[in-house]
Amino acid sequence: MNFTRIAKKITGKKLASAVTAAALTAVLAAGAITASGSEGLSRTIAGTGSHGAADGSSAQFNLPGGVLGGSGGSIYVIDTYNNLIRRIDAGGSVRTMTGAVTATGDFGFPRGFHRDGAASEALFSRPASGVLCPRGRMYIADSANHSIRVITGGNVYTFAGGEAGHADGRVAEAQFNRPSAIARGSCGSLYIADALNHAVRRIDPAGNVTTVAGTPGVSGYADGAGDEAQFNGPMGIAVSPDGAVFVADTGNHLIRVIENGSVRTLAGTLVFPADTDMNGNGYDDFYIDDEPLGGFADGEAYAMFNLPMGLALHGETLIVADSANHRIRAVSPDGEVTTLAGTGYPDYSPDAFHMPRGVYVRGNELIIADSGNNMIRALPLSGN
Repeated sequence: MNFTRIAKKITGKKLASAVTAAALTAVLAAGAITASGSEGLSRTIAGTGSHGAADGSSAQFNLPGGVLGGSGGSIYVIDTYNNLIRRIDAGGSVRTMTGAVTATGDFGFPRGFHRDGAASEALFSRPASGVLCPRGRMYIADSANHSIRVITGGNVYTFAGGEAGHADGRVAEAQFNRPSAIARGSCGSLYIADALNHAVRRIDPAGNVTTVAGTPGVSGYADGAGDEAQFNGPMGIAVSPDGAVFVADTGNHLIRVIENGSVRTLAGTLVFPADTDMNGNGYDDFYIDDEPLGGFADGEAYAMFNLPMGLALHGETLIVADSANHRIRAVSPDGEVTTLAGTGYPDYSPDAFHMPRGVYVRGNELIIADSGNNMIRALPLSGN
């Protein structure tokens, strides 16, 4: 059986295996042939499927990374590789709020820049995620500008960061390194998945930045107290009403949770090529010895993900955009993983996705940034 589809690489360090080679082989084999269930079939809200930046009813996107809900049924889209912030109205028409498509850079994508000012003049560089806060402020994780930006009153300004690095302190002095997801916590705080610092950061209402968990600048895997825990390129974050912080530990292919200052692994299996007996069965061209392997399996004990990214809560259930598995997954409070939608192959159909990334829950449906398909889609959900 060919497993090349589940091997991906993100910078990391070799860590101890969580399972035996025999158990892992059985899980991978079972997971690769498991049919995905679905709560329903998805529908397309906006996007023609082709790369571009056209507004209107035949809008185009360019690998959109984030989605968030607005008033009156509107949806805001963080159009990552166009370096734009867009809005879809209740009728499905798209307009650009801020940002600009500039000169072409690497691989034919628009180049990113940094400029504050009026929304009509502001510039972004690979914005990845956003969150709406009271009084209409929108905070943007402007990833390649290493900053948190704010859109308010028709203007854009840099709230925190701006130079790659790691520094806590006041927002004017703080540094980030590829902040890739942002979520709102209680009492006005913001939580950031700071991907290349391999850390989770917090901005309190007074404008102080702290590192909640992770060893800044060091990728790895460790549960435990926040300052002892390790992550590997986290790119998704969600906060529950009771203050639990869920983290998509993307490079480790795990879902982690921070509670009362301590980190634990909620779901997923940490695996390295050396832990398997399948080094001659499809991995040779895709894996690096010291990189964790992604995979696919539902269940609890040996569930697997492949570059999980966007997170959203639906009641007590955590929804995961399992990006390189091209699936939407659900994690129960006790860590059991099920597949809601997706075939496992990059495609476009009512039950197929291509690198889904950002997600948010709107009533009883899930809004999805189907990044590889350049579309914004909706998937019905059932239950609480």
